[in-house]
Amino acid sequence: MNEYLERELIKLEDMIGFYTSRIISYPLVPPEHVYFSLTNRCCLRCVMCDIPKSPGRQEDELTTEEAKKIILQIKELGVRHLILSGGEPLLREDLTELIRFSRASGIPWVDIITNGILCNDDLAQKLINAGLNHITISLDGISGVNDAIRGEGSFEKSVNAIDKLNYYKEKMEVTSPSIGINFTIMNKNINDMLKIVEFAKSKKCNTVVLQPVLMSNVSMYERKKNALWPSVKEMPLLEENICKLVKMKEETNGILIYTDSAILKAIPGYFRGKKPGRRFKCYEGIKRIVITCDGKLWSCKGIYGDLRKDSLKKVWFSEEAQKIRKVVRNCLDHCLQDCVYFPMDISGHVKQFLSGIEEGPDNANARERIISRIDYCINELLKRVKPNFLGNFSQKRLEVYKLNVLKKEIFLNG
Repeated sequence: MNEYLERELIKLEDMIGFYTSRIISYPLVPPEHVYFSLTNRCCLRCVMCDIPKSPGRQEDELTTEEAKKIILQIKELGVRHLILSGGEPLLREDLTELIRFSRASGIPWVDIITNGILCNDDLAQKLINAGLNHITISLDGISGVNDAIRGEGSFEKSVNAIDKLNYYKEKMEVTSPSIGINFTIMNKNINDMLKIVEFAKSKKCNTVVLQPVLMSNVSMYERKKNALWPSVKEMPLLEENICKLVKMKEETNGILIYTDSAILKAIPGYFRGKKPGRRFKCYEGIKRIVITCDGKLWSCKGIYGDLRKDSLKKVWFSEEAQKIRKVVRNCLDHCLQDCVYFPMDISGHVKQFLSGIEEGPDNANARERIISRIDYCINELLKRVKPNFLGNFSQKRLEVYKLNVLKKEIFLNG
């Protein structure tokens, strides 16, 4: 099986696992990724960020050795994607050491999220040599628009980082790290939503992620609009630009614009105060782990562990984590973060994947692996189905039935 098909099959196996995990509020497969914040310190004061209002102290941050210990535990948990973030991770003098250690420990994909303004020639080369897979640069507009949001001169410095990385990748004849742009949509930059995609193309970037501004990036439980929300007059332009972005994404098969089309389409409703609805189901505590710079396991529903006291595995499978997942499963809060969108029914994704593989060994192998994952999930569901003498058809029983139907269809079409 070629590398692309193998990668897509793994995603599908994970999808089936995540889908079932949410039903039982217990992780059956490792999380898709870990966000590991290395510091709360930052060299910018962005208008939408509340971190500067309560900055962390450097002395409270995990040491290099503590961070390495956690990275090994991330690997042992089976996580394949580690995202090192902040604050501003380039402020950590040991950043390239931690990237190199992560890759050497066997984590296949290691990213960083940064504003990039500290990335000089020396650091650009060190990041490449450390084995970094992907770097996301935060840009919220072109030139003066970005500077009004992130600080004067920040646009030029961030763009210089992209240029330096591209220059040294070409010079070293390597393709990694790939480069992405994070764009936070707010009233100050609606006019630049399409421009940032064209800019990314011109700078040989690989991805653009567009996400709506949070009400608070520190107090995630806050559910009130703020001064960065688009006005009623600005909403038509926002909707027009969203439609164009969705069309661009569909025409290019998702190349460059990374944000899911369903998320893009839901953004105008988000700014109107509309909850995502039944189509969106939150997978917080299932699909991802968030680790703070002082070693806490964080979720939008609260802290549920301390890695200075307990192992990652112990916390991830703890009763406290279980409580968080149960709360999240019933959550209907106004939210549109990356953990919220996931298909309500995975059968369509399975059928689409299999229909795209020509008959032969790859197809047979994929069917066998998918059926094996379905059997595993059915068994886990059945363990948790309580005898019901009233004859009510529980959610878990319904999912067992749906998975068995999917399994039968795979057999029949195989």
